[in-house]
Amino acid sequence: MEQYIHQELEKEVKSISGSYTLVEEEHLIYRGRKVLYVVGFAMVDSSCCGVGGCRFINIPGYVVSWKREKDVSGLPVSEIEPITEEEEQKEIKKLLEFKYPHSQIHFYLTETDFKGHINDSVDL
Repeated sequence: MEQYIHQELEKEVKSISGSYTLVEEEHLIYRGRKVLYVVGFAMVDSSCCGVGGCRFINIPGYVVSWKREKDVSGLPVSEIEPITEEEEQKEIKKLLEFKYPHSQIHFYLTETDFKGHINDSVDL
């Protein structure tokens, strides 16, 4: 199990080359279990080599406990089970691609993924 820190929606997070904004935090029921996913948009608009953007979906995993505590910043924390089975990932990805076509989809699998960053879900 991993601790997932819920991030604020509609809050722009800036970096040296652009920004990202999380816009939705949703559940998908898959084989009777709740799958948490987060939708966001990334924009590269201040880099030296051009501009671009994309929609991305981060999938922390199956919800084990929902917002049962808060971190030191006051953000809610849920307990999540990462989705490690490749076949499950493929099926969940298909469901989300139908609802959100042309999105980059990233499953959280490592401790680094659960630190509240978009990590490598956005390849710009």
